[in-house]
Amino acid sequence: MSDYNYATFDMKEAEPSFRGFANHLHAGERAPDVALEDLASGASVPMRELWRDGPAVIEFGSFT
Repeated sequence: MSDYNYATFDMKEAEPSFRGFANHLHAGERAPDVALEDLASGASVPMRELWRDGPAVIEFGSFT
C-alpha cells in the first residue's frame, strides 16, 4: 500500500499550504504564455500556439 494518497483529508490542517493560491490566476483569467510539452512529439510548444485556434483549456491535478 502506498502513502501517496491521503486516507483522509483535513482541510484545516492543509489550509496554510493552500493560502498562496489566492494571489494566482482565477477562473476565466488568461494564462501567461508558457512553454508546454507536446506529449506526442516531446517538442516544446508555446501556449500562444494553442490560442490561435480559440480557447485552450489546461487542467492541473492528480490523476492517481
